[in-house]
Amino acid sequence: MCGLFLTLERDRPVDLSRARAATAMLKHRGPDGSGQHQFERVIGPPEQQVRLSGFLGHTRLSILDPDPRSNQPLRRGARTLVYNGEIYNFRAVRADLERSGAHFDTAGDTEVLLELVSRGGAQALQQARGMWAFALLDEQRGTLVAARDRYGKKPLFYFQDEHRLCMASEIAPILHYLGQSPSMVGADLDSFLRHGWLFPGAGGRTHIQGVRQVGAGMAWELDLAGWSIRETPWYSLEADSGTGRREPEELAGLLRQAVRDRLVADRRVGLLLSGGIDSSLVLAVLRAEGLDGQVSCFTGDAGKSDDARYAQACIQQLGIHQINVALDYGPTGLDSFLQVCRHQEKPFPLIGNVLAMPQLYAQIAAHDVPVVLDGTGGDEIFGGYWDRQHSFAMAEAAAAGDRAWLDEAVLANRDNPKFTDLRPQPGGTLQTGRPPLSQPLRGQAKDPAGLEHLVAPSVRLARSSDPLDGFVGSLGQALAVDAARGRLQEWMWQNDRNAMMSGIENRSPFLDHRLAPFMHSGYRQKFIGPWNKHELRMLFPAFVSLPTQWRRDKQGFRWVYSRFLRHNRKQVLELVAASRLLRDRVDVDRMLDLAGGDDRYLECSLLQRMLSVAGVEAEMGLVGAG
Repeated sequence: MCGLFLTLERDRPVDLSRARAATAMLKHRGPDGSGQHQFERVIGPPEQQVRLSGFLGHTRLSILDPDPRSNQPLRRGARTLVYNGEIYNFRAVRADLERSGAHFDTAGDTEVLLELVSRGGAQALQQARGMWAFALLDEQRGTLVAARDRYGKKPLFYFQDEHRLCMASEIAPILHYLGQSPSMVGADLDSFLRHGWLFPGAGGRTHIQGVRQVGAGMAWELDLAGWSIRETPWYSLEADSGTGRREPEELAGLLRQAVRDRLVADRRVGLLLSGGIDSSLVLAVLRAEGLDGQVSCFTGDAGKSDDARYAQACIQQLGIHQINVALDYGPTGLDSFLQVCRHQEKPFPLIGNVLAMPQLYAQIAAHDVPVVLDGTGGDEIFGGYWDRQHSFAMAEAAAAGDRAWLDEAVLANRDNPKFTDLRPQPGGTLQTGRPPLSQPLRGQAKDPAGLEHLVAPSVRLARSSDPLDGFVGSLGQALAVDAARGRLQEWMWQNDRNAMMSGIENRSPFLDHRLAPFMHSGYRQKFIGPWNKHELRMLFPAFVSLPTQWRRDKQGFRWVYSRFLRHNRKQVLELVAASRLLRDRVDVDRMLDLAGGDDRYLECSLLQRMLSVAGVEAEMGLVGAG
């Protein structure tokens, strides 16, 4: 995994000092090396000639072909590639290209990607399996092509005006090169303060004014002479998941292939064993394939859930070596929190996935394991969220008159706090009660009443960015929408930043695109009585049955936000008080008075969101929101 930065200037030279500094800001993404390419060229017909100055920078995390011959920017004639990602089946793609006359000087996937796209355009990416974000400059053709993988697992941001283009793996290098202080989109700030999440904007818009991102499954081409962008989809997750094959008897084989693909590396590979169904199923596949000895197994223990106990039970049953990482999320200092804010680059909920995982990845990096498999995608594709997905299953079952399934669901989940019950209707019919997925300011049961009186009308009336709020459709359609535009996009953003803080590449077998059609396998495959992700649970015997197979509910990586807030009360309140963004939207002084002496306000949802905004504001240098 790597970091890339490029800039193009029309009729003026690149500021090389700023460009090199912007590239250096991505050192954490690529700690193993760096490179650059700069050029000046006159382009366009004689009557419309433009002098173009360009710089392409790259920081490298060496996973495939660590030899310097694969360093980037990779140049072949007039073509230059900067690339972040991995193509797992690059050897097969390379063999096809060689049969067509291609010749290669390296042994990795970077040169394969360059040749593949140069010959077949972005549509040739259909042949590749993996994750990527790249920019390919062709000085002879006068084009710059950029694209992201099917799910958008790897990020790619850009800024363009009439004179300049900047593109990078993160937002901060773009802002540094531009020499601009960023502003946040006001509607996004309002939405986050009310709802606590900030999902992707439509059409590539981000929460930072003027900064956009190349969309997942999109190809982006800039005509250097005309300075116009043409963006076209080369893949649609929502369309492909609805039409692809989803034969139940093929699922085990597809998962086996997905896991094997993600072991392709010339460096050590690890597995993050969380104690849930998804990562332990990956472990079961590794054991069945005789590959578990090739993978370093990491477990994390915060002492706050049963996750570590279940992970340990799997380890003991298989008799494999593990590296246990002791985690203490509570007393983490404000400096650590601000470091997370700096890397996340947008406000986030105070949950373990954001604030606990960086600590875990940092300790994995200390063991020189730069590639880690995880279970991301299992919940989103196979139905893991009772409170987010089960209501769609119930609505679908009710519409189908599937009384047996509904009765079993109600009976089996009387003790499940995340279960959405059924309401009997006149005439004996059943209709599901589908509450709003996003919560108002009082997002936690223990939040004090009256928080709405502390915020401006723009916050109280802010619309949710959640694409499932108000969504009407089948469970499969909801899963696809959420994966393409909702919660999965948030997890991937967080996971990328968490891992890359420590120079680690995280790979997710469940995000293999061949598994995406199983989003539409039907509610009876996802939820059965008390069990979610039922079709995944049924796969264990095909590999190895483990104690997690019938674990009812995984808690996830916990982060004791209450202890953090109390331990750092003074610094937390000072950070919030210093925020300029918040004062137009929240009665900050009143909230600080309440939080200074009442833990209910210190720990409430609104104060947590205010802290996240203030942290990102401080670290990114945000100057406004409009």
